[in-house]
Amino acid sequence: MRRYWNRSHPNDCKVIKGKRKHKHAKKSIPVLSKLSRLRWRLIKSISQIKLQLRRLTMRVNTLQKQVESSYGARGNVIAYLRSRLNTRITIETPAGPIFGTLVSIGEDYIQITEPNGSIAIIPQRGILSIE
Repeated sequence: MRRYWNRSHPNDCKVIKGKRKHKHAKKSIPVLSKLSRLRWRLIKSISQIKLQLRRLTMRVNTLQKQVESSYGARGNVIAYLRSRLNTRITIETPAGPIFGTLVSIGEDYIQITEPNGSIAIIPQRGILSIE
């Protein structure tokens, strides 16, 4: 609050009065300035997205290498199972052992006929061991 001497008062009295400042309207921001700010925000966002994309690409590449290495081991399992086709085998799975005759081998599953005549289809990723 600004204070000043009231000199217009009759009898020449010096009284201090307070005067309020008028609030000024906000200055409008030019369109070019707004566009410039928006441009910099977009540039920053794009650079952050590029960084995240690089990180994700690195993760995908490492996962792909892991899958390829496990696929090579899985190829050995398939070759072993092909040699045991139409013979009695025991497969250990997370759900428990399955005993029976190996009937067929698919791309990602094997089919076993159990002694009671039921057919079990086991995904290859569910095979823990083969006897």
